[in-house]
Amino acid sequence: MENKRNDKKTLLIMAVLFSFLAISIIFWCVFDYLNSGKKNEGIGVIAIALTIVVFGLKLIKDKYDSLKQGEPLKDERSKKLETKAAACAFYIGIYWLLGLSIAIDNFGLSIPASSVPSLGIAGMAIIFGLSYWYFSKRGE
Repeated sequence: MENKRNDKKTLLIMAVLFSFLAISIIFWCVFDYLNSGKKNEGIGVIAIALTIVVFGLKLIKDKYDSLKQGEPLKDERSKKLETKAAACAFYIGIYWLLGLSIAIDNFGLSIPASSVPSLGIAGMAIIFGLSYWYFSKRGE
């Protein structure tokens, strides 16, 4: 019983944090779109933000449905997959950051210094997602 209560709290916290993130991204995109003189650039950013929102809503809905059916949010398999994916993403992420550094220094990429941490974090998040997907499809 205690475990179900903790799962409900976790799902509620996840939904609140995602809602805050989604609203922040949408406001940021709308204000950026309205303030920029280039209207075409704002549309791409809004499309990316809406894609993130749609996938997040689907994730929360799936978690809610499985919780309603009495399934736990995390079982042994998902914990094992998450651990494997995190280890793999960490290992590949180090090389991602190294490659990003080398590309900026040697190939003359004009990336602002304030964007480099964002690129590193985004790349590592994508690598984690791909690792999790790979290990879940592989069946281990």
